Amino acid sequence: MASLKNFFAWCKRHYLLVTFLGVLFIVVFGFVNIQILHMTSEPEFCHMCHPAQGFGPLAEVDSWEHSAHGEAGVSCLDCHGRPGVVGYIKAKLGGLKDTYMQLTISKEEKLKILQNPKEDLVPDQQCLFCHSDEGNQSYRKKVRLMKIVRMRLLDDVKNPEFRMHKGLPDILTDTFVGGTHFDHAMHREAFDFKCRDCHFGLVHNPSTKTDRMNMCVACHKENEDSEAPQVAECQRCHEAQYDMNKGIGAKDVAGEPGLMWGNGIGCQDCHTGVAKGVYRPTSETCSNCHDESYKEIFNDWASETKAEIADLRELRITVEDALKDADKKKRDTKAHWERYEKALYNFRLVRNDGTNGVHNHDYAQAILASVKKDFNAILNALEQSW
Repeated sequence: MASLKNFFAWCKRHYLLVTFLGVLFIVVFGFVNIQILHMTSEPEFCHMCHPAQGFGPLAEVDSWEHSAHGEAGVSCLDCHGRPGVVGYIKAKLGGLKDTYMQLTISKEEKLKILQNPKEDLVPDQQCLFCHSDEGNQSYRKKVRLMKIVRMRLLDDVKNPEFRMHKGLPDILTDTFVGGTHFDHAMHREAFDFKCRDCHFGLVHNPSTKTDRMNMCVACHKENEDSEAPQVAECQRCHEAQYDMNKGIGAKDVAGEPGLMWGNGIGCQDCHTGVAKGVYRPTSETCSNCHDESYKEIFNDWASETKAEIADLRELRITVEDALKDADKKKRDTKAHWERYEKALYNFRLVRNDGTNGVHNHDYAQAILASVKKDFNAILNALEQSW
């Protein structure tokens, strides 16, 4: 008891030192805990319990890494935690429960849970927060997104700036989405569709393009008496493909019709398996009209364009990071962002066409060359102005 009294007496005599040490402890304690939160929120930490490769249960981290979300820097808690501090804390508390279950349940039980996720695991408002202006702004009005330190990408998302910098359409107002004509607002309002109805497994276990096409075709067939496009009306949905074939659509890039379009080749002349639910042709299709050498031309065009797309994907990330770094340093980047958004639009036109340049090889090459030129010009301008 006497020693405790002596301690308090010492503290009173050295109150400035005690105050300094107390504040230092709080700062260090807070810093350490924030770093722990950061470490346990990264995909590398999630990988400890989801270590598989490929797609599906237990491969959630690997499938994310190879997805468009992974490429854009959208991480686990950006989708699996609601915006704001409260949403982040709730996600972390849920993570504690998941960690406990990881240690106490069998692998079979874990697989069953992962194969049957809850319907609200990623609710619509989470998707709309990033992919629409209205969804972002309405959530921000409803919930104050307090932020002390940067914990994740999600809490910095403010549309339309974020959406435009990522080259994303507003899915509630734009109808040209992912290379197709699709009215999200109409489908949500008229048919009460939820995002997961069409996009379930988007990141971790995506359906094939053929599966997605069959889902659209089946639904439209049920409503063939309405204005729903039918399978033979290709142009009503596949805008990017038609634009590529005709040599139009890219910003500030002149083009001419592709060889097939110029010779009057129709969609189903190459997409011969449509009636059987097989929509994507291969090099084998060329031999229906040409000799075997055309298979090699098909494969060469596709492999060349695919490699260039992969290179530009990496370059795009470098350019975006450079622009963000310049923004942090309060530099004037408005014109550079506009050029970047134009290049990204053109880049996505080639990607959304989905054929790796086979529809119109010359036009695809011209577009990708312009994208590379724009990306490099931005990097050079940022370096010179610095």
